[in-house]
Amino acid sequence: MNQLQLPVQVRRFLITGLSATLIDSVVYSLMLYLGMDFSPAKACDFIAAVAFAYHGHRRWTFSSHGSRKRIAGLYITTFIINNLTNTLMLEILGKEQKLDIAAAFVVATGITATVNFIILKFFIFRPKKPLPAEAES
Repeated sequence: MNQLQLPVQVRRFLITGLSATLIDSVVYSLMLYLGMDFSPAKACDFIAAVAFAYHGHRRWTFSSHGSRKRIAGLYITTFIINNLTNTLMLEILGKEQKLDIAAAFVVATGITATVNFIILKFFIFRPKKPLPAEAES
C-alpha cells in the first residue's frame, strides 16, 4: 500500500463520515421532534446515514466495490453497536436533558465510526492483491 494512501483515506473517511453524521443528527432530531421514541428514531437516522456513507466510502474514500455480504454484515453489526451504545448512554446520562441526549448520540456515533473505519479499511475495501505476474513487473 502506498504510504500516502492511508492519510488520504483517513481524511476522506472523516469528510464522508462527518457528512453522514450531519445527516444522522438531522434525521434523529427530526424523528424525536415528531414524537418517535429513541430506539426507532436511532434506527431511522442510522439507515439514512449508512446509505450515504456506504456510497461515499465505496466511490470516494476507498474507490472499491467490496463484498456486499460483508458490507451488510458490517452495517448490521454497527447498527446493533450504535443502538445499544446509545441506549446504554441514555440510561447512564438520562433522557431529560438535550445535552445528555446529544452526548449519548456522540458517544454511539464515535464508537460506530471507529469500528466502521477499521472493518471497511482492512476487511471490506482492502486492495486486491496483485497477480504474481503483475508483482514482478
